[in-house]
Amino acid sequence: MIATLHQRVRRLLAASLAAVTCVTAVEAQQRTGRDIEVDRVVGVVGKHPILLSEVLEAINFARSRGLQVPQDSAAQVTLAREFLNSIIDKEVLIAVAKDYKIEVTEVDVAAAVDQQVDGARKQFQSEQQYRQALQQEGFGTPEEYRKKAIESAIRDEQQRRAIDSLRAKGRLAPANITEREVEEAFQRLKRELPPRPELVAFRQVVVEPTPSEASVERARTLADSLRLALEAGADFDSLARRFSEDPGSAVRGGDLDWQRRGVMVPEFERMMFALQPNRISPLVKTTYGFHVIRVDRVRAAEVRARHILIKPSVDTADVRIARERADSMRTLWAAGTSFDTVVARFHDTDEERAIPDGFPRDSLPAEYRVALKGVAERGLSEVFAIPDPMSGYNKWAVAQVLAIKPPGEYSLAENQERIRKQLREEKSIRRTLDNLRREMYVSLRL
Repeated sequence: MIATLHQRVRRLLAASLAAVTCVTAVEAQQRTGRDIEVDRVVGVVGKHPILLSEVLEAINFARSRGLQVPQDSAAQVTLAREFLNSIIDKEVLIAVAKDYKIEVTEVDVAAAVDQQVDGARKQFQSEQQYRQALQQEGFGTPEEYRKKAIESAIRDEQQRRAIDSLRAKGRLAPANITEREVEEAFQRLKRELPPRPELVAFRQVVVEPTPSEASVERARTLADSLRLALEAGADFDSLARRFSEDPGSAVRGGDLDWQRRGVMVPEFERMMFALQPNRISPLVKTTYGFHVIRVDRVRAAEVRARHILIKPSVDTADVRIARERADSMRTLWAAGTSFDTVVARFHDTDEERAIPDGFPRDSLPAEYRVALKGVAERGLSEVFAIPDPMSGYNKWAVAQVLAIKPPGEYSLAENQERIRKQLREEKSIRRTLDNLRREMYVSLRL
């Protein structure tokens, strides 16, 4: 929750910085009464120049997201320089991404961009109004707007992966946070917050329908036939697109991009890091189903692999059996069986076990709001259905309310560790960027 608020503050700051440069350029033109040269170098990172036109383009993109222009001219100049600094930070991370050969394609970001574009479109009552707004902001057509959004998202993802790579290689600078910094950050955030809504903390046991033995055997047989076809020379990309049931990678021919240890489930990870490049793995069984893996490339502490996933199917009989198991689980839990015991026996490991810090009751998914309504502290809900979009069937859950916190003010005590962690992360990244700047040639000319 507090981390989200930090992100909100940073977005507000970034929006203000973006507006500044735009206003400065416009005011300068108004004062001189003639056109000014806008396409000039305002910064350099290594051999890469940053043009004012690039800055203005980024500003217009930020304005399309609700950017408000500050009025004070002195603040405009100061914020303009800070905004240029933020662009330079991004270019430094892009340079790191290139050094680490981090690759991000349009496919990797298309879904998120389409969601963003759809959200922007829904703010207007008609397609004509939407197109007019885009033209006024300098984006041209919706197609041009989406293209710019794709380019921006690719760069953002490159930066995120660059930070992840720096962290994995132990290159993030250490940072200590004082109690005073935590207190000051909390007070800043508190001013941004509305009153805290009612929170409900709970833990849960979720029972997942499991496929029958016959379904498991059918999936195994299909996966093994694909493995044999691949060993005989079949095209991995084509088979993955046609058969793989991992929606995230199937559209990319099974490509999982670069992966480090500690990300994938253990069985998959062990095979992925043991496999020689361009060799087809034996079948790997995980909780998701059966996998066939091929490693394409290897570099220090990372591999780039593809896989095909075949899942055993679930039918209505399996869902009915899961509901019966959930009823039995609730009976045991209500009779005094420990939470850890029912979790070990019944719980789906893909689901959260607990929300101990509480979640706004009004923001819970509808099925949780209904199930927890009227349940007192330490009480158990009845068995309720959780829709599973991956399978199209329901999982079954029972939740125990741990605490109910009435509406009120946010307190430092309940958010202290989150704030500290967030500040430590931000300061560590800031110090790392400063170190990288000293290693590269960086020049500010605004």
